[in-house]
Amino acid sequence: MNKKMFAVCLTMLEGLAACGGNDHGGGDFIVGGTNTPGSGTSYAFVPPVVNSSRVYTDTIVDNSNNTISVGDRQTVTAVASDGSITEQQQSTTGPGDTVDGTNYTALTETEMFNAFGRETSYTYLESNGDPGSCTYDPYGGGATPPLTVGQTWQINYTQVCNANPPIDYTQQGSVVDVESVTVPGGTFTALKLQSTTSWTTPNGTSHLQTTTNWLDIATFHSVKQSITTMDSGTAPTNGYAISRQVVLESTS
Repeated sequence: MNKKMFAVCLTMLEGLAACGGNDHGGGDFIVGGTNTPGSGTSYAFVPPVVNSSRVYTDTIVDNSNNTISVGDRQTVTAVASDGSITEQQQSTTGPGDTVDGTNYTALTETEMFNAFGRETSYTYLESNGDPGSCTYDPYGGGATPPLTVGQTWQINYTQVCNANPPIDYTQQGSVVDVESVTVPGGTFTALKLQSTTSWTTPNGTSHLQTTTNWLDIATFHSVKQSITTMDSGTAPTNGYAISRQVVLESTS
């Protein structure tokens, strides 16, 4: 499993526009999209180990140039006979990371993934304890493994949360290299993926998100992400993230 592409679920008046979605990358076929294979070494998806966990730190810069640091733990709780995977997300920094009306604390979530590690749905608890749920069709972005350098993909997918209108996403990406990456959690040989994702929320805010993600080839866990977001159209009512750096702190 990887750290979430859209990572922290923000409590904003525009709703859960950027929640969920892990980033795994490449493959031979994408429902609702296209894929162009690369060449050279092929890296297959590695199923996770039950009870394994990763801790991440997410450093966020918002539209007022505030810097917010939050953390979360991702724990694999089950791998079913059909290959589907369940993970639990919990904050490691606790509640209270609210700046300009936006709570950046990672929500408590139970996340479901298909057999090649793409997120299909999740349930969550808001900071006030209210439950919620979201589903993806066909899944939350990325392409299906195996991955090869030079591979590209494009996918259209939909997210529905509770009784809110569906949100349509378009994503394009590529596998650009294999690099050595050092983060607090260790030094890893990682596939470098780059993608752009666009979506418009029901209130008329359009988002264009650019992500560089480094995946450990031994586990397919994300070890580092660099994310920038540009907004247009209706301005969000509250503060919002314009850049994020997500790094792996530790594994167990």
